[in-house]
Amino acid sequence: MSNMIVKVDLNQFSIDGEGILVIDSLERGLPAKGGIRVHPNVTEEEIASLAAEMTRKCILADLPFGGAKGGIRLADLSRVREAMFAFGRELAKMNIIEERWCAAPDVNTDSNAVDAFVAGCASVTGWRRARLCATGKSTGIPHELGSTAFGVILSIEKAIEKLKSPFTLSSCSAIVEGIGEVGGNAVKILLGKGTKICGISDISGCVYKKDGLDKNKLLQLIESKKTISEWLQNFDDDFDLFDTKSSTLLKQEADILILAGPGRSMNPDTVKELKVKLIGEGANIAYTEPALRDEVNMRGIFSIPGIIANSGGVTSSFVEWKLENESLTGLPLDKKWEMVKENIHQRIDGNMDDLCARYLEDPSKNPYIYAQEIAKERLEKAMKDKRELEAKTKEINLQLEKEFAVYTR
Repeated sequence: MSNMIVKVDLNQFSIDGEGILVIDSLERGLPAKGGIRVHPNVTEEEIASLAAEMTRKCILADLPFGGAKGGIRLADLSRVREAMFAFGRELAKMNIIEERWCAAPDVNTDSNAVDAFVAGCASVTGWRRARLCATGKSTGIPHELGSTAFGVILSIEKAIEKLKSPFTLSSCSAIVEGIGEVGGNAVKILLGKGTKICGISDISGCVYKKDGLDKNKLLQLIESKKTISEWLQNFDDDFDLFDTKSSTLLKQEADILILAGPGRSMNPDTVKELKVKLIGEGANIAYTEPALRDEVNMRGIFSIPGIIANSGGVTSSFVEWKLENESLTGLPLDKKWEMVKENIHQRIDGNMDDLCARYLEDPSKNPYIYAQEIAKERLEKAMKDKRELEAKTKEINLQLEKEFAVYTR
């Protein structure tokens, strides 16, 4: 059950939309952490599910945050910044921002959109307090640097190593679903490691070539921010496949599949057509049904749970939040980025070691079950440690009261 659900009607500001905030848990600490996704079809149910995933993700990454998620159902995506400003301002009026929730980028929100959200908060609280209401700001550590993608690729490398896969990133092929911030950066990282990118997709469709897409043209596409259909108009390559239906990509053959779309693309139809060996879940809630994970696992496909694989984004947010609290925001961006990568390594390396060890002991269970087990064990330990600390603190305070009473008689 969610800890808190808040809705903001944006129609009062002549914006056709609604803001939704779901705080799933504050047991791990304050504030709760989670990004804001903007889409014409955002629902409360979707945001609640994502908030619950953030709780587990923060536990697994050993971050002092609760779990939350924000969403804006917005009819006109050209008004994202206006909607973000209004959402931030209204939440600030309710005293929810900063202490209970720290926002971040997500689907259709970048550092500029986050800046607008912070500005909305600042119009109520002032800039000093508003700077702590979100991470991923243009003045902080923008997620466009690729923190989520960095974590996804790192988790894939660890899986290849621990599971003793018959390929490496420099000798394998990959298809990437979604080439936005996460998928686009994943493509760039993979190309840098020598991976053959055979296929990509976005909202306009997908393209696939078994022998590999041209590296330079892929980089041009990502930098141009064009859709795949727009990009193809400028090139005359002999592709094996171009389809305006994005999901067609998921039926193609490759060693690795990276899921970096809006989520839930693993459905009964796509799962039965999979021809890959390893999946990196860059998307949150990649599967429409939990049982599909069992089906994928039974086919010998190792699917790295998103609550581990895509935790690079929230880890980057933690580093930025920590620097803000310690007044160290003046550090050079390259220094901040090195701190982010070090933190991602520390967390994902440990989680993948634990996950793969459990899986190798009993491969009949899908990896997500083990990820949930690890999260549950860590939360129970954290709560036990908290209770013990509170009991010890109470004991010390009682002893001090007794000792102080001697001097006040």
